[in-house]
Amino acid sequence: MAASKRQVIPDRLAKEASPVQYVTENGFIIIRLCEIDKSIPAVGATHEFLVRDPHGYGLHITVQVSSNPIAEIDRRSRGRISNVSSYWLSLAERHLAMYLWENDDYPPDAKIEVNDLTLEDIDLARRWDRDA
Repeated sequence: MAASKRQVIPDRLAKEASPVQYVTENGFIIIRLCEIDKSIPAVGATHEFLVRDPHGYGLHITVQVSSNPIAEIDRRSRGRISNVSSYWLSLAERHLAMYLWENDDYPPDAKIEVNDLTLEDIDLARRWDRDA
């Protein structure tokens, strides 16, 4: 019987060492830069991501949520979702994933601006808990 040597990494260290990776159906990998570099804010209307295509090429992508969707979510949530809510990071990540899936390519100039809400955005906002 052969013994295998495996390094055991405690859960706390594993979480710190590797950020969550969102993988699209067509093979793009999205990583939130705020999870890699704590100096990058995880709140607000602008969010930064590292995206790797199926061939391993990586690109820094910025997603900006414009003022109209922010105002609409504020109105619909009756102020429960503020402009510093983690909801906006989730929305930016989902819009980036949707773009990558639909276009099978990076956005021009490595930027996306979210000007309109989807039904999923509104539904998620209805169910989003107030951030602590």
